[in-house]
Amino acid sequence: MNYSMLFGTTTITKVLFFLAVAFVAGDLLITLFTIFYQRYLYDRFVRRRFSASYAPKCAIIIPCKGVPKDLGNNLQGFLDLDYPDYSVIYSVESENDKAVPVIKFIMEHSDRAHLAVAGLSTKCVQKNQNLLAGLEKTGDAEVLVFADADIKPQPEWLRELVLPLADPRITATSGFRWLNVRSGTVGELAHSYVNIVIYVLFSVACFIGGVGLWGGSMAIKRKDFDELGVADKWSRAGVDDMSLSYLVLKARRKAVVVPHCVIQTDDLLQTVRGTISWFERQIMYLKAYQRVLWVIAGVLLVIPGMFLTMLLPVAIVAALLSNHTFFALGGGAALLFYAGELLTVALYPLLGSMHSFRKFVLCWPFLRLTHGASFGLTAFTRTITWAGIRYRLAFNGDVTSIKRPGDTDVEGV
Repeated sequence: MNYSMLFGTTTITKVLFFLAVAFVAGDLLITLFTIFYQRYLYDRFVRRRFSASYAPKCAIIIPCKGVPKDLGNNLQGFLDLDYPDYSVIYSVESENDKAVPVIKFIMEHSDRAHLAVAGLSTKCVQKNQNLLAGLEKTGDAEVLVFADADIKPQPEWLRELVLPLADPRITATSGFRWLNVRSGTVGELAHSYVNIVIYVLFSVACFIGGVGLWGGSMAIKRKDFDELGVADKWSRAGVDDMSLSYLVLKARRKAVVVPHCVIQTDDLLQTVRGTISWFERQIMYLKAYQRVLWVIAGVLLVIPGMFLTMLLPVAIVAALLSNHTFFALGGGAALLFYAGELLTVALYPLLGSMHSFRKFVLCWPFLRLTHGASFGLTAFTRTITWAGIRYRLAFNGDVTSIKRPGDTDVEGV
């Protein structure tokens, strides 16, 4: 076989081929790094630097809304942690929230558990309002921990999440979540794929740039929380984790991803449309707080990825309908892209359990298209929809208006 034919015969096809090489190499390398970091580097070289005796008093704040899957078990899990001194504050928007009876039942059996009622937000997203209300009940805790109600932590979760804060150079820590597909629907697979991609990018960015936080599982020392003015930022912001990441980066502080705090959950979105909407919101946060990275992601990742994904079927059909050969139409670049990306996908089981993996691989090209759809929806808007509430954001990510179902806009500033 003449391998030079893979490059095609024109400058355009040769450029496409080397674009595919660069894209595949980058994706493969960051995936390999994340596997290496998670399975070897953190334990062997990062974790051992921290004092094992470090166990400051902690307060965990968990914003709650409604009764998602396994709520009772999840909330109870935060009370069964292997840690000497901590409290848990469940924070809700209203006493009428459906989560309140579940929370009160749990509180009857634990003196660690507390309830905070936040009221309706008028200047920030409701989650931030709940977090700020929870802060008022943290007492003299030295470390503030924030978590989502849709995860159930392992007993060692808090100890591992707090441990890196023993190093005064580290301001914040973060875990992540790993989505275990249950029924293998295309919606679940799409959500799983997006989550994996975010986790890989998140891990590399945090290691290289020292910043990157996931609001479902993050911790920060109170003195750093106060010095950075996090409460003030949250009182106006459209999200918790990305706004905190922004402050950490701006102050040239450092954050650490803790592989031991990657929590397994099977609470997945069931539709592709739901995944696209969810991912759109995540990208909107990037646009609001890291606009340069949003542009770079679009130019270097999303647009090339979409184009190369579509190139293979287009080249096949065009070759069948014209006098041009498959390779003259960029087929070599398309084949390289598919081969390299499928190799990368084949590595995902080394990051976490992958149910319905054969179906995942078969659906992969379609799943990738959800990235472009989500990114495209963020191009010409400054509005996010979260839990049915529409928030309009300013250029700096602050909330300028809030519209709940059936309400008129509430000015945020």
